[in-house]
Amino acid sequence: MNIETKQLYFSNVLVYKDTMLREDWQEGVVVMENFTLNEDIYRNGPVFFSVKTVENEPKFGKFEYFLPINEWVELEAHPKFRFEPEFEVGEALVLRQASEEIDFQTAYSKIKDYADSEDIELEDKYYCFLLEVYEDIIIDVYVPKKRGDSN
Repeated sequence: MNIETKQLYFSNVLVYKDTMLREDWQEGVVVMENFTLNEDIYRNGPVFFSVKTVENEPKFGKFEYFLPINEWVELEAHPKFRFEPEFEVGEALVLRQASEEIDFQTAYSKIKDYADSEDIELEDKYYCFLLEVYEDIIIDVYVPKKRGDSN
């Protein structure tokens, strides 16, 4: 297990938000891909999403799906979507190829265990990146450090 520290920054990001069963995480990816095709929006980066636990409902997650696009878009007619001119995550612990784990929660738990052993405080939200490489998918899990953590 190789955990690294990295930062994230994207310009022009399309965002879709929904609460769903954790096992249905792929539905949001499909929504994002279909939306960009139907609206003639040019994507220029990987789809990624964040997951936050729904209080008292561990099977559910609050998902936000992100997709870097080439330019600003007007989304008033689409209330489930929003546009962010800039998206940034400060320092985060990253586990590459998290798909080798049973699920994203397992990968998140490994990162959390590592952070505990190194006395690093983490946010309760994590980001999963789906990177297409040679007709395969590589998954990275990013867990942001709490702001003000100097480790």
